[in-house]
Amino acid sequence: MYTKDIHSNKETVKDALYELEVSIKMAKRDKDKILCLITGYGSHNTSHKIKTAIEEKLDEYLKTGFIKAWLTGNELNIFNFKYQSFPNRDRIPEKDKYIKNPGAIYVSV
Repeated sequence: MYTKDIHSNKETVKDALYELEVSIKMAKRDKDKILCLITGYGSHNTSHKIKTAIEEKLDEYLKTGFIKAWLTGNELNIFNFKYQSFPNRDRIPEKDKYIKNPGAIYVSV
């Protein structure tokens, strides 16, 4: 699993969206099945804007087939339909499933 921390460098939304695209391409190139994006959970103005923009862009990527699926860390629940239908969910580390970090986004590439 490839992990990219998008919110740690006080990035702008534009920078974060660029990092998202590059990270997805790198994960595909390296044949990683899962990409974990650390966006922060949105408690600060900047991280909220970044997280919202990332989620909107992931929806676009999903529609165009650039990614297979995505879900947030707090959706890592065996009773959640989105989690149950998430491709390669077995590649998400067990410790992540217990933490359920709302500041993390998992992407199946």
